[in-house]
Amino acid sequence: MGAVLCGAFLPALAQSTPSQDKIQFHQHKTPDPALPVQRPATQSLNEQVLHQLLLQLQDKTTSGYQQVHSLLLYKSGALVLELYQKGNNDFINFEQGIKLVKGSQDFVWTADKPHYVASVTKAVTATLTGIALQQTGLTVDATLAQLLPQHPVIKADPLKASISLHQLLSMQAGFVWDEWTGQDLVTLWQHQNFTDHLLQQPNTGPGKSWAYNSALPNLLLTLLQQQLKQPLRPWAKQQLFDKLGFTNYRWDTQPDGVPEGSARLWLTSRDMLKLGVLYLQQGQWQGEQLLPSGWVQQMTSRQAKSPAGDYGYYFWLRQQDGVSYYTAEGDGGQYIAVFPTLDMVLVLTQGNYQQWALYKTQADRIIQQLILSSTAQPDPDRS
Repeated sequence: MGAVLCGAFLPALAQSTPSQDKIQFHQHKTPDPALPVQRPATQSLNEQVLHQLLLQLQDKTTSGYQQVHSLLLYKSGALVLELYQKGNNDFINFEQGIKLVKGSQDFVWTADKPHYVASVTKAVTATLTGIALQQTGLTVDATLAQLLPQHPVIKADPLKASISLHQLLSMQAGFVWDEWTGQDLVTLWQHQNFTDHLLQQPNTGPGKSWAYNSALPNLLLTLLQQQLKQPLRPWAKQQLFDKLGFTNYRWDTQPDGVPEGSARLWLTSRDMLKLGVLYLQQGQWQGEQLLPSGWVQQMTSRQAKSPAGDYGYYFWLRQQDGVSYYTAEGDGGQYIAVFPTLDMVLVLTQGNYQQWALYKTQADRIIQQLILSSTAQPDPDRS
């Protein structure tokens, strides 16, 4: 190997060298023309580093990895890694108190099984927002005064009337809200009309502070449906899901029937990867510009600072080992991570719901090794 690797990897890498030709980097059964398969080495990835990662993920007794359900890696036009494992198929019940519901603990995850993606749904909401803005002629500067002029709260409260779509998208709407350590999300789901409940909350002034608020994407989809003057679910299917080839997904709704903008979406890992590739390609998919020019850049640029990192439009801006990337992240450990400078997309699904420290640590470890596989010089025998 021509590069100096982290010390922790060296013994295992040396041991894995003789079996390189037998490594199974892909577990898929049905090929997808939109995701051509190649070995990692053909895209200048270090297969020894990736092999070591696969060994760690599959040998849970020594690595400490828990409930990693799938790992997909796309690099420079090809699907170079696709792993599925047994695990739980737990999910969160929103209607009955945001509680963990235990499913099978020995579920066989495969390429055709949709996975609960939690707050990755917010990134889908932002994506659809770009398409809707283009079709309606609205901009992110449109305010609730324009979009909800007849709502009694908006008519009576100039502060709330001034909230813009930009502030909804960047979690800067100004509502007093705490769903990370408080009960605001639980309380939201006790109401039939999310818009009414949200607008009744105290507001300290839009644009002044950041607060993670899952009611905001739900309000956003409600507003978009009104502006589009048609049901949002079939519109989204026609405008985005069908064009990306999604055929096996589930998308639950708010109590009033509008699709849920914050969570409660189930996607296959491959369909998550297609979204990541769409972002990597600045909204282009198979020669068609599905998203408005510049919208991906807008979603994934810093729009706000938060206690948990820089924030775009429902995307997180991250950096590790000198590489900047952006992520759609969901509870339990669901990730679409896009690395523009590496021409790479990662999809990760986990079953570690309501265990932020665990799933975040595991994701960071995996991302570190994937970055290493891209920046380490490939084995000359494999290139």
